Amino acid sequence: MGDEVSYVTGNVWTGYVYDNMNFTSYRGFVTEGTAGNPNFDENFGGDNVTYTTNGCSINTSTFSVRYKLRKTFTNGIFDFIVGGDDGYRLSLDGGATWVINRWVEQSYTLSYYTATLNGTSDIILEYYENGGGTRISFTL
Repeated sequence: MGDEVSYVTGNVWTGYVYDNMNFTSYRGFVTEGTAGNPNFDENFGGDNVTYTTNGCSINTSTFSVRYKLRKTFTNGIFDFIVGGDDGYRLSLDGGATWVINRWVEQSYTLSYYTATLNGTSDIILEYYENGGGTRISFTL
């Protein structure tokens, strides 16, 4: 279920979930954030458990998620904080460039990025897990 390419507006992310670490075995989608706030902190139920999407479930020992959000910013300076265990990366231009890129196996680590934005941005947050802790967070 889901088309793997659509962006959602209104501060609610669509997370396209894959049953491997390289985004090739699509299983379904989940949502994160709320209508008033795009922030979220997800641990997927823990290490090596079954995690349910709107389609098929996955095992949380090895998987990946590509979150997408289309957000309109009024002219200003914005601070992004992303954390993850294992790899994560953040793009503000639909995946053409990565302003945060921690695409490595690691314990939970935070990264920070400040941007001056005005207008609509296609934001992508990618995450992969390869055993151990399972956590991804986003704060704006």
